[in-house]
Amino acid sequence: MPVQHTEDHVEKRLSARERGVPEAIARLRSEAALLARLSGLGVTPRLLESGEDAQGPWHRIERVPLPTLAERLARAGGPLDPSWIERAIRAAFGALATLHEAADASGSLLVVHADLSPANIAIDDTGTRAVLLDLDLAWWRDGPARLDGTFRGTVAYVAPEVARGERPTPRSDLFALAATFLHAVTGAPPRVGSTFAALLAMAAEAPLLGHEHEREHIAIRGPGHAALIACLAHDPADRPASARAVLATSTRTPT
Repeated sequence: MPVQHTEDHVEKRLSARERGVPEAIARLRSEAALLARLSGLGVTPRLLESGEDAQGPWHRIERVPLPTLAERLARAGGPLDPSWIERAIRAAFGALATLHEAADASGSLLVVHADLSPANIAIDDTGTRAVLLDLDLAWWRDGPARLDGTFRGTVAYVAPEVARGERPTPRSDLFALAATFLHAVTGAPPRVGSTFAALLAMAAEAPLLGHEHEREHIAIRGPGHAALIACLAHDPADRPASARAVLATSTRTPT
């Protein structure tokens, strides 16, 4: 989807090819509707305006004045500061907990981001504020049905069950966010493959932390370490129950 940036807002529209694709049209409409419900929570960009014209649906959101984790990694050229990462983990899982718990007068919105990656999370310099970006792939209560079954997302960070074609759940988001921070800790993407098909197969079948020595490569030793290990479990049943539970663990003071 084409995105236009100005000093104070971002505008999203359909490409010429997408204008004839029902699922693309539905996704863009869905993102605007979801952002409207989330505005005010402070964990996603604020929706400024939306509408439809001859080129299809469009919407404008506020431009978040924070660098994405991808931009920070590109500037650093390697691992980020461990103490900053510890704070950023708490901020990011706090934002994700707020997203998952979002509700309106009809009840829970049942939001799953479904595409968490370094490019889709912005964090401030202190590591204490995180904003989740790009919700066009999000699953939520009032969102559209998925029509073609094609994998969409960022395969280097995706949860194994999603790579196998299962519907994303909140625990899938926990995995993807933890994989995102694994990149921040190591300075390298958690998965690398020669082809998309190879990378998708790796994501589906190969545990990201299959051996104890790989776990030792996570060069943070505070509560954030335990949070990442737990969220990177290959089986979603072995991950924490919620982002709120992860947040409680990651903010616990060691004794």
